[in-house]
Amino acid sequence: MLRYSYQPGGAKQMKTNLFKKTLVAGIVSSALLTTGLVPFHINDQAYAATATSKASKIESVISLGYKYKGTPYEFGSNRSTTRTFDCSDFVKHIYKKAAGVTIPGSSATQAAWVKKNKRSTVKTSWSELKRGDLVFFMSYKGSSKSSYSRINKSAQRVTHVGLYLGDGKILHTYSNKSGGVHVDTVKGTQWEYRMIFGGSVL
Repeated sequence: MLRYSYQPGGAKQMKTNLFKKTLVAGIVSSALLTTGLVPFHINDQAYAATATSKASKIESVISLGYKYKGTPYEFGSNRSTTRTFDCSDFVKHIYKKAAGVTIPGSSATQAAWVKKNKRSTVKTSWSELKRGDLVFFMSYKGSSKSSYSRINKSAQRVTHVGLYLGDGKILHTYSNKSGGVHVDTVKGTQWEYRMIFGGSVL
């Protein structure tokens, strides 16, 4: 039979130590969260909050983008107004206003920025894209798949950008004839054949 020796104040000391450990854990957790790091051994709530925040921002970006449907296209559009957009002005504006993220001004510099973004993974197939990703395209060579079959896309210059919505759809703008800001299908169209890569902003 085991015997335990009684120490005066032992229970009180144990409670005090437990309180101190809990307090320290709380302080460390708060510090990690303010720096964007997730304290793995506390619980899943911190990670869930971060993921929810990201998803919420993406939905805000897409929602704002939809509000501009039908806005006329203008190459080299005035960056200080929303009366017209070109492709890169459009995605830059909605990410800045809805998510507070400033990305470069042209489709080519936006592509380079996404490639360097530590939070982004470069995806060369539209089926790998996530909702809210930016998608980059080469110049138009024709509407058929064969027009692009012998082209090394990785060596092509980025000339267009769109916002991926999911389900094989993109929100973008490239001409007034097409309707200004509008939604297009990727699969089986010139956009699938012209796609160079895509990646995340957030």
